[in-house]
Amino acid sequence: MIDDTMSAAWFDAPICRNCEEPLSTRYCAQCGQKAASRLTLKDIAKEGWERVRLFEKDSVTTLWHLITSPGLVARDYVRGKRSSYMHPLKLLVALVAILLVVLAASQYFQHFAFAGRNGDVDRMAERVIAYGNWSFTLGIVAIFLGSWIGFGRRLNYNLTEHAVLAICCQNVILAFIIVNLLPTLVWPDPHFILLHKQASSYYLYAAKLGIVAWAYTQFFRLKLARDWLRLGLGCLVYVIASWSLLRLYAAAILWFVERSN
Repeated sequence: MIDDTMSAAWFDAPICRNCEEPLSTRYCAQCGQKAASRLTLKDIAKEGWERVRLFEKDSVTTLWHLITSPGLVARDYVRGKRSSYMHPLKLLVALVAILLVVLAASQYFQHFAFAGRNGDVDRMAERVIAYGNWSFTLGIVAIFLGSWIGFGRRLNYNLTEHAVLAICCQNVILAFIIVNLLPTLVWPDPHFILLHKQASSYYLYAAKLGIVAWAYTQFFRLKLARDWLRLGLGCLVYVIASWSLLRLYAAAILWFVERSN
């Protein structure tokens, strides 16, 4: 049986963890990747800063692999296969930027069902929604909590490696949201947008949960017949954390808006 637990010995072996070729120097002669070491929070911050450009040629490839296998991409990344994929934080920034452009173009957040009933309420809602544009990354915290509480030290992943899974998974969710919004660019009619919002509420959360469950299954090498209870716990924590964080965020914004009026 293959031992999938994380350890220093995995990275100490003279093998390139990106292409699996023998490694005799700091950089692989085959693919050019620097010898991989176990990720820490400092490494994530450093790599994200060094790769500050939003787009590069591997972004589409990375996104495609994420869509089909988010947990496997995260698993490969923390195990040293990094030159083959776009940096998770870099892709996150790019997707948030695209999402903001799509929302601005369709004026998606500027349309709400109670508009016109009360001027003060309308103005407050507009400000709440404007600040709410920045809530897209809250899901990372919820996914991380579900991962850490549900699976803990399974396969010996550390906190930073759990965070990589959360970021990769949120990237897939953002990509799904962007695709879901594309019809509002084709038909930006306010009535259609309101209908789109109502319809999205029925399937968007289910889609997010499905993405998260699939990522957990791949990243932790789960077998449903054996690990269904642990997977259920992780998903339950994610759902509760996601619901709680969004409402806490909304309450904080509403408090700030009320104090600033």
